[in-house]
Amino acid sequence: MSRPARPTRRTHRRGAAALCAVLLPLVGACASGPDTAAPHQRSADAPATSTTSATVSYGMPADVTAMVLPTTGEAGRQAQGLDAFGALAAAWAVDGCARRQGETVPDSPPPMFTRYSDLPDLDFLREYGFGGNTRVPGAPHVAPAQADAAATPSPALRRCLTEGGSVIQELRQIYGPLRSGWFTEMDSVNRAPEAQRAWRGFGECLAGQGVDTKDEAAFFALADRTMQAADTAGSRRLGGFYATCMKPVEAAREPLRERAARRFLAANSADIARLRTELPKKVGELEKRYRIRISFPKI
Repeated sequence: MSRPARPTRRTHRRGAAALCAVLLPLVGACASGPDTAAPHQRSADAPATSTTSATVSYGMPADVTAMVLPTTGEAGRQAQGLDAFGALAAAWAVDGCARRQGETVPDSPPPMFTRYSDLPDLDFLREYGFGGNTRVPGAPHVAPAQADAAATPSPALRRCLTEGGSVIQELRQIYGPLRSGWFTEMDSVNRAPEAQRAWRGFGECLAGQGVDTKDEAAFFALADRTMQAADTAGSRRLGGFYATCMKPVEAAREPLRERAARRFLAANSADIARLRTELPKKVGELEKRYRIRISFPKI
């Protein structure tokens, strides 16, 4: 079975100095996911002008391990929240710096929750489909860019963008290496014989739902076309079909991930212990510094 295609997300960059465009080379990713996990993230979203009606929950979980080593799509929402929180803190850092410098922050895409292709959130997809962007609450308001906005950010604004990149790295350095190692482990789960056997019924299941696609890559090409056409109802239908046909695959993979997670935790016990101490402390510090709250998408 082919690996998932990555549907294209359209973003609005009003001028070359848009925040996302400048932060990208500084921090390796501009939206919610860390650069260490980027190959496993899919922006399964509609054009950037629409948003889902998904709600959020607040507050750190008692054990932060699942935020870094998610094994299910539902746990993946905690990972999305952690990634998005870094982008939110960076956005406020840039905003505060720009105001102090008398600069205007260019119009840019807001921080978003970004789903993971290797951890399909079947309940979420069944509810919302593939369409819509889920914005992170609490982002600073950015005024639309002026028509005569400079093509290149000023030195002062560049310093502010660098400050934003530094803030996001404050958080990512705590969990990024572990997250990267964990997603490598998940790659081996996807190649396991049990998982591969489960994949064999995926295309047949889609055909039974009336979806004429030969494999997952073709399915996501269809989903992307549906999103770009702003067909919300069609996106919801496809999300439901995908959730139905992926259920046997996830039923096979989730126990494998749980076992892999136990091995990974044992092999990295010292790093996990530091994570459990340092991550809540850093999140709390950034919440106080920028007067924001970490949040997680929920149904």
